[in-house]
Amino acid sequence: MRPYLSALLLAAVSLQATRADEPKILTNQVGYNTTGPKHAVILATAQVEFTGCTLNDARTRKKLLELTPRHAGPVEKWRAWDFWTLDFDAFSTEGTYYLACFSGEPPVQSEPFRIGRLVLERHTLSDAIYFFKEERSSGLMDKADRHLPFDGKKDGPTLDAHGGWWDATGDYGKHLSHLSFSTYFNPQQIPLVTYSFFKSAELLAARKVPETIRYEDRMLDEAMYGADYLVRVKVPHGSFYRSISTGGPKQLPELRKVAGEMKKFGIYQSSADAPRGIVEEANNDLEYQVSYRSGGGVAIAALAIASAYPISGEYQNADYLKAAEDSFDFLEKNNRKLTNDGKENIVDDYCALMAATELYRATKKPVYQAAANQRAASLLSRLVSSGGWTDYWRADDAVRPFFHASDAGLPVVSLLYYAEITGPEMQGKVRDTVKPSLEFQLAIDQEVNNPFGYARELIQDQDGNRRTTFFFPHNTEVAPWWQGENARLASLATAATLAAKQFPEVPAFQSQLEAFATSQLDWILGLNPFDSSMMNGVGRNNPQYLFFDSWEFTNAPGGISNGITGGFRDEDDIDYNLTYHETGADNDWRWQEQWLPHGAWYIFAVSARSDPARKP
Repeated sequence: MRPYLSALLLAAVSLQATRADEPKILTNQVGYNTTGPKHAVILATAQVEFTGCTLNDARTRKKLLELTPRHAGPVEKWRAWDFWTLDFDAFSTEGTYYLACFSGEPPVQSEPFRIGRLVLERHTLSDAIYFFKEERSSGLMDKADRHLPFDGKKDGPTLDAHGGWWDATGDYGKHLSHLSFSTYFNPQQIPLVTYSFFKSAELLAARKVPETIRYEDRMLDEAMYGADYLVRVKVPHGSFYRSISTGGPKQLPELRKVAGEMKKFGIYQSSADAPRGIVEEANNDLEYQVSYRSGGGVAIAALAIASAYPISGEYQNADYLKAAEDSFDFLEKNNRKLTNDGKENIVDDYCALMAATELYRATKKPVYQAAANQRAASLLSRLVSSGGWTDYWRADDAVRPFFHASDAGLPVVSLLYYAEITGPEMQGKVRDTVKPSLEFQLAIDQEVNNPFGYARELIQDQDGNRRTTFFFPHNTEVAPWWQGENARLASLATAATLAAKQFPEVPAFQSQLEAFATSQLDWILGLNPFDSSMMNGVGRNNPQYLFFDSWEFTNAPGGISNGITGGFRDEDDIDYNLTYHETGADNDWRWQEQWLPHGAWYIFAVSARSDPARKP
């Protein structure tokens, strides 16, 4: 009964101020590990002065600890907010608590939160995994996907492309990377989910936490489901098909109309009368296949991992390996032809490095180790200093900074896994590069007032302007695509958590990385200025997706929404959950819509964490 008692307690004890103009204490709404960082932020106005705070038992209301709030001040252009911060890292007794802070009578009080061992693993990981079960392509659309025509060709060959996961709350398409036209911002989508589940299961297994054994089984089930889909969309003698087009408002009537007529099947988009189908032409034109950076590299890595397991999905392990090796061989010869600009950049490097690393791990063939060494050397050479910034990743052949809305942690993650298959010399080079790259991240986070420890980024807009900022800029080559960056935050949390384990001789650096990683997950789970947990069904103030002010597409439990952005009209400001009536167009998705990479990276980040010691 204990889990239910704690849940009921959290639901019953509501102590937070309810008026929008009153001060508010913001915490991770799920809670904090017994050991490690415990941070809270008070949101107020400049007219309010706090003299002290206490940590209190939520059941007995007993004061347990006195705390001194630190005045952080405002963040430039973040409205009229003024911030104070609290840290109570040393407190480690398991239980349910609330914070009270004093600026007059009565005190400001937080909502209750937990402190416990494996608190995120216990209270969020299961829901996050279940989200992907819900996002599986199923029903009438999946039946149609077993006989998909190629785009614009109702007659002719079809492809069995069933399976995979729908991309987002409002996107029933299936994508390896939906920004394949871009140069530096290709997100990893279905391949990342598959890769993340394999790596997360591996990390949990290494931790030997008895309670997560079933989680590992469920992760592998999803991972093999993803690997099966990647085999199906493998192009014969080529790479992989890129996308299956989405559905929209006309989708359900059309489905009902033609459900029994598979040869005439068509699902229409809201923006155009394009039939649902493979976007690639039947002749396998290179234009419609993915490059390393458009999903091919991570797909190969995921299939290579799948091939080495003693279990499999619909296909045999040998099928996974053949698809991975054939695609790798093809991309080694043709990758530049598949890119939008005929050049390779940092995204190709880390995606190809992941592919070569996992192929070598699965086969021990020297050709893959050689390819991994070459890609690692190229990636390592991309840490540069320019324009007053030291040790940042360059995206191109010059000094353009690498920044990414969903996969900013992948340069570090790919190098750390590569270090496991190489020798001492390259391992040393990886350490000597990863450390300053993360020190750069920590440094730019502290350039301005940053009470939440939010991961800032060095960006360059489409006009060539370069600066550090909190949020992804609006004016890039992928404009008007910009959105909340919960995947980016979780990817950086993953990178920092994995990296921290590589520096036991530098405990201060390890502690910085742990605090950084924790801050990113705290933000996702409610420790943000909007007091919103962005994992549906967890915490409070979950965003609800409204599509043109309708609830046609609704968010699912366990899924993570896009999140908080720069200001809609001034990107140095901050915005969240603006409505159709406020923006005058379909912009709600920027904040409210759930997307596969957010959950994939969150699961990876939580699985990578270290465990506090068990109590005797």
